[in-house]
Amino acid sequence: MSNDEGKSVRTVDERGEPVKLGEYNGMEIYPMPMFATIATPDVRSLAQWYVQVLGFKAVFEAPAIGGQPVVVHLRRKKYQDILIVPGRPGGAGASASAGGMTLSFNADDVDALAAHARSAAEKEGGRIEDPSNTRWNTRDLRVTDPAGNRLVFTAHNENADPEQVERMRKMLEAGRKS
Repeated sequence: MSNDEGKSVRTVDERGEPVKLGEYNGMEIYPMPMFATIATPDVRSLAQWYVQVLGFKAVFEAPAIGGQPVVVHLRRKKYQDILIVPGRPGGAGASASAGGMTLSFNADDVDALAAHARSAAEKEGGRIEDPSNTRWNTRDLRVTDPAGNRLVFTAHNENADPEQVERMRKMLEAGRKS
């Protein structure tokens, strides 16, 4: 990438992380290495659900055309970005959840997030499952928004089965030797 003067501009730092490009609306602006785009007929309502139920914050809301914002950019934590755009679920620009894809985010606070989301979802809709432990030593919170998009917030399981941890350690160790 180069700037207006033709000088090279770094897009990643020495660790390979995207460089900070500034701030907008109190949020860090950086090249997003990954994000989801969710199409919905009611952009504003779905964006509000993510804010109220899951604690996302609005980074940016584009001006409305035909009563709906052209895009709402939401972020819960760094690299947990969602763009909500007008459209039919499953149509152009839609999330792939209609085809069975689930978007997963790393989250260290699944139990607290579940408690907040459950109480908010009672009023706002959507489905919040109880956090559950997986066989690969994570603790996952599964969420379905009112438009049917599925998300998983996953954290390290602090109370993993010691036998399971040992099996996983041996498997990973054997894989390094091959």
